[in-house]
Amino acid sequence: MLLTPDGRVSRYFYGIEYAPRDIQFGVIEASQGKIGNAVDKILLYCYHYDPAKGKYGAVVFNILRISALATLLVLGGFMGIMFRRDALAARRSRLT
Repeated sequence: MLLTPDGRVSRYFYGIEYAPRDIQFGVIEASQGKIGNAVDKILLYCYHYDPAKGKYGAVVFNILRISALATLLVLGGFMGIMFRRDALAARRSRLT
């Protein structure tokens, strides 16, 4: 059993062998954000506890959201660099 700081049961894992990832996610979730770094919080956003299976599983829709955001940032950065280069080249051609 994993408890929150105020003593409520956060997660109950069945069996006698537990996956290290499940324990890690459970402790981070039970701590209500007081333990773990930014990477752990992103991973916890992509994985949710499934009570029927008794373990954490990937939430594909959240993974797609993060992937889409990363793609937009990379493409936006690339376009910004290209537009800036084009503007600088146009300015240089006007000066010469």
